[in-house]
Amino acid sequence: MSLAGRITEAWQHKSVCLWLFAPLTLLYALVTGLRRYAYRRGWLRRHDFRVPVIVVGNLTVGGTGKSPLVAALAQALENMGYRPGVVSRGYGAKDPHQSPVRVSSESSPAEVGDEPAMLAQIVDCPIVVCRDRVQAVAALVELGCDVVISDDGMQHYRMGRSLEICVVDGARGWGNGWLLPMGPLREPLSRLHQVSCLVVNGTEQIGFSGNAPVFSMTLTPQSLVPLHAESATLHPESGTRVHAVAGIGNPGRFFATLRSMGYQVTEHAFADHHVYTQNDFKFDCPLPIVMTAKDAIKCRNLSLLDAWVLPVEAALSDDFCRFVNTKLNGSVKTGQLNEN
Repeated sequence: MSLAGRITEAWQHKSVCLWLFAPLTLLYALVTGLRRYAYRRGWLRRHDFRVPVIVVGNLTVGGTGKSPLVAALAQALENMGYRPGVVSRGYGAKDPHQSPVRVSSESSPAEVGDEPAMLAQIVDCPIVVCRDRVQAVAALVELGCDVVISDDGMQHYRMGRSLEICVVDGARGWGNGWLLPMGPLREPLSRLHQVSCLVVNGTEQIGFSGNAPVFSMTLTPQSLVPLHAESATLHPESGTRVHAVAGIGNPGRFFATLRSMGYQVTEHAFADHHVYTQNDFKFDCPLPIVMTAKDAIKCRNLSLLDAWVLPVEAALSDDFCRFVNTKLNGSVKTGQLNEN
């Protein structure tokens, strides 16, 4: 198991060894708490916009399914008649952009980040990356977007928002309920009292004492597609042994999905946002390689034979779409956090 995997496993339990990080957790809690208080009192300025901003974020570190939700939400908003745009910090890019950069389907993940590059392959709406999300939102407004989705950014308080959607992995929940680095929480669970709604990735029930509505989301696997069409061989069938490659926040979910589809999986877990090289695929046994869409965007320039991609789509409930539409139609003041 990788170091990240061991840390995540420890976070799921109140392991005694985690108490070694108690001083750092206290310092983290103090610094982040003071920062939240400064924004709440107006000592630090929050920038509001003339269009609604929807933040899709999480309270925990690691993969929760934000990016598939962002893609599905962008499509849903287009179906409602909006002109959405997406902003991202561009995490994983070689050099964080200090000014807004428009992402296209041809953009390199090394330049704009793997998740924005992946989203550009899925959605048709404008996508802008910038270290300062305030500048990114302003750029999308200038492009004519009438609603902006922020992929992550719950803790980017300088960016005003009209709607906050907190995504949580139903299988992992809140871990041990402790703040970083003793646990997986970026902010205390009391922060959930300020979100507009909670979206649970999966069918599990999680502990939640807030008043915000809770919606479920499922990630539906699609058919495997070849990484390189020109080198595609026989499509792997259920029961086939495969090398499963995942450099995402929760690789275990990807491996479990493949097993549920009937594949016999040899796991190869990498760190989130891992930059792949040809050497990463020198496996002892020549089996088909199956990877996530996020990994594929970084492997399209590698010479990989018999490599396949498993796209997933977020299935959103009608109740969730109606909730978002109602909020955007005036029940939330633009640029103002929904206090529940």
